[in-house]
Amino acid sequence: MTTLSRASLILDALAESRGRLTLSELATRTGLPRSSVHRTIQDLESELYVVRTSDRPGYTLGPGVLKFGLAGHLQLLSANRSKLVSLARETNENAELAIFNGREAVIVDQVASPERLIGVTKVGRSFSLHASCIGKALLASLPPVRAEELLPDALERFTDTTVVDRGDLLAELDVIRRVGIAVDIEEHDVGICAVATAMVGPTGALQAIAVVMPTRRFAAKGAAALWGLKDLNPSIDATAAKAHLDEKRRAGLG
Repeated sequence: MTTLSRASLILDALAESRGRLTLSELATRTGLPRSSVHRTIQDLESELYVVRTSDRPGYTLGPGVLKFGLAGHLQLLSANRSKLVSLARETNENAELAIFNGREAVIVDQVASPERLIGVTKVGRSFSLHASCIGKALLASLPPVRAEELLPDALERFTDTTVVDRGDLLAELDVIRRVGIAVDIEEHDVGICAVATAMVGPTGALQAIAVVMPTRRFAAKGAAALWGLKDLNPSIDATAAKAHLDEKRRAGLG
């Protein structure tokens, strides 16, 4: 394994942990020998890619990674902004852009419709992967084994319609892989429904784009959201996706 590969494993582990990790914890999470972790950490620390925590033993991501994160973030936003604007205008609902943030999905951009949703979804908000359409769409874009690795052992329930049975969720991810869309029927927030699709975007990063709306408008406008997403992701199987959307709506809302 190259030095770059070891560094990537360590940085990914720190990003996913969202907190400090000791050398032993990093060795466990990455599968690397502790001696290799120690040598690589020293190199990363010298460039401020990682820093030691002051209150107790361990390391966190350092300021050296910011220059890459900020540049990549701006490229991601500029490459997708016009698509979000068009989608929001076409559907007259909120259009959102999301990416992985460790073991969660995070909203990185949003274009609000004239019928703005207040206080429901904000840029920077994170969502559990299993309880949001953006999370499920991103998971379904990964190899099944990797998707399972990102899921916690116990799936948290947010609402009455959150899918908390692991087998049911994995079966739904298989459907999402086939049809190209994920549906959220009040699974994360009561009163909110959404449809999302995931794809490799213009910057080469895996991303999800969603149309989000109040539940009261979903029955009438869910199909319009689907067609708007298909304009952005032609690989969506429209017929199968519509059937999946209708099935989820009936199961969740009756």
